[in-house]
Amino acid sequence: MPMNELIHNIPLHHLPAGSIEKLIVRTCEPAALPTALAKEKPERVVGVQIVSLDTDSEPLNAWAPGLPVELVMVDPATEFPLLYRHTALLDQHPVRVVIPVQPGFAKAVKTAVALDFPVRLDVGQPDLTLIEELATVLEFYLHQSTVAQPIEYFQGVLLGFYQQEPVALWAVLDENPQWLRYIGDDGTESLYGRLARVAETGLASEAGLGAWIERILAAHGECQSCEFLHHCGGYFKWPCQDYDCTGVKGLFGQLRDAAVELRRDLEAAPTL
Repeated sequence: MPMNELIHNIPLHHLPAGSIEKLIVRTCEPAALPTALAKEKPERVVGVQIVSLDTDSEPLNAWAPGLPVELVMVDPATEFPLLYRHTALLDQHPVRVVIPVQPGFAKAVKTAVALDFPVRLDVGQPDLTLIEELATVLEFYLHQSTVAQPIEYFQGVLLGFYQQEPVALWAVLDENPQWLRYIGDDGTESLYGRLARVAETGLASEAGLGAWIERILAAHGECQSCEFLHHCGGYFKWPCQDYDCTGVKGLFGQLRDAAVELRRDLEAAPTL
């Protein structure tokens, strides 16, 4: 998605006449999208979100080929079988499944990957039980040879460690406050996701992610002294800034070690 202008995540029923340049349109009724967006300039719509998996996405199968689609789960422990009804979307669209990190989410991740869907974890601020489940999913991602699709945030962080070019989770998980805004069902505009309740920041609209991290997101001392600051960017300190990061630091450590091992293995491999 373009990074040089604001993108608004907007419900279909608040579709604007032309005041917003770039849109991610979300709906629980995929069949309504082709008609509703028929008069939109194709370059304005950079993606769609289907926010109910218990719906028919067939009308989108041959519509707007190449347009990214996100399937948003609400209850992964019960909804994962519904992924099967949406696999035909993969023939014409890049499709990603958004899975909230809630009890039982690991089975949803494994099902999505088995069906060839990339995954974006809506990770929140996981408690110890969810940290343990995240660890099992990380083990699956790192060591299961059948995993052919990315599981984010794991893949983005692993690449950051491997390439020694860290990318903050705000960018890895497409929640960069520099360029993303959210229009609620009532028409109210805010920052996206966990940042929706952030008060007026005083930052200019063109402020880069680095400025957000330095001045707002990771400004407190615990983040500034953290070895994973540049990979996290204060992501796990929102919305509750007193969140204990011990568990997530352990996951970062495993990804760092995996990147070191991968680099060592590649350097030791014979040159063809």
